[in-house]
Amino acid sequence: MHFHAEHSLFFESRRPLWAAALAFGLAVSVLIVNAAARSSTFSFLAGVIGLVLLVSARARRKSRVKPALAWIVGLVLVAMLSQVVLQLDTNTLLEATLRVLCGVIWVLWLGSQVDWASMRQLLRRVGTPDFVVASLDHAVMHGVFTQREWVQRRDAARLRIGSRHLPLTAWGPLLGEGALHAFGRLESAEENGLLRAAPRTDSGAQGGVALDEVSVERGGQTVLEQVNLRLASSEWLLLCGPSGAGKSSLLRLLAGLDGPGQGRVTRFGRTVSSQTPLRSRFDGRVALLCQNPEHHFIASTVLEDIAWGPIHRGLDAREARDRAAETAKALRIHHLRDRPCHQLSFGEQRRVALAGLLVLEPELLLLDEPTAGLDPVASQELLRLVEASVRRTGATCVWATHDLHVLPPLAARVVLLRDREVVFDGAATEGLSPSWLVRAGLAVDKDEVE
Repeated sequence: MHFHAEHSLFFESRRPLWAAALAFGLAVSVLIVNAAARSSTFSFLAGVIGLVLLVSARARRKSRVKPALAWIVGLVLVAMLSQVVLQLDTNTLLEATLRVLCGVIWVLWLGSQVDWASMRQLLRRVGTPDFVVASLDHAVMHGVFTQREWVQRRDAARLRIGSRHLPLTAWGPLLGEGALHAFGRLESAEENGLLRAAPRTDSGAQGGVALDEVSVERGGQTVLEQVNLRLASSEWLLLCGPSGAGKSSLLRLLAGLDGPGQGRVTRFGRTVSSQTPLRSRFDGRVALLCQNPEHHFIASTVLEDIAWGPIHRGLDAREARDRAAETAKALRIHHLRDRPCHQLSFGEQRRVALAGLLVLEPELLLLDEPTAGLDPVASQELLRLVEASVRRTGATCVWATHDLHVLPPLAARVVLLRDREVVFDGAATEGLSPSWLVRAGLAVDKDEVE
């Protein structure tokens, strides 16, 4: 067993659960006795044993001793400084230092024996409530993404200044921007979590959608103006427009994340107005795939994340994981089921995020730039997988994109957006003609170029 290159919370190969439980029990027992006994002799002997185990793990490529050495040197320096400043008794200082070092060594050793996936399983085995485990899992996932964001920004800063060592003045903006990005990702993940956990409000109405003179404001700015739209049940709609045209805003409106500032939205026979509260706008029959798949991940590993939605809709955990495994197999990502989400390629992340939606069998599937960032082969394969799923469930599908190279052939109708307004709504054969694409800002007028 050895660590993944990116993060040591996840092992490449899983240990047996009994081995993880034994290591966890041993480490916790030592930590409890070390804290309660207040014995320098015990702390010293336990620390030596733990250090031997840690070095042994390093020899078998199961751990890194550098963190332990850094902790030891740092704590010794702190202890020496404390003695000078506080004039502590030498015996008291020695006892406290040995106790802290012993604890640090055993915690580091435990980290070399038990990864987060095993810890999550142990927590479930001892009866920890599912919502507590899910919250911890989400925190771990968010922490890993945040750490990676800081590392990427640090490396980018190194390249820009041409030096491995960054000046102190660079760290403030680097950490600040990374934290802002992390909060934005967390907010998006929370929004998607609310959508995935929303109950189905089956009222007997079919999956039709109607927008009447709808305008939407966000952050004090208008993002949609006077939009009228009709969407029939089981229809494929192609939504096209340049960046900033309002495609994502329209999908957020259809999903319920944004409410209409003016006008009226009717979805599945229910009316949504500007006074409708956020949670009342959600309907479990609607699913939204965002542009950034990382914004979908709530659980740390693939199968856990796909099963998250069904579990939070009240499905039995075992049945939810079985259904998640079937969906993963249908999307050809079954071999990734135990992989950490942050260690997937972008294309794999996109499929996992899509699987987390399709497992819910939505009646209205909203896809925001689903092929963005994918190579041509991966784009075509994703399109085929979506078509197969929609054909099986009979869902209504809105495919929003500005990439005209990969378009769903089942979409006979196209809506063109430009400057937050609908400029065309009709047959795809006409809407995708050169003249209309020029008007929508999706093509260049050859006469003007010449």
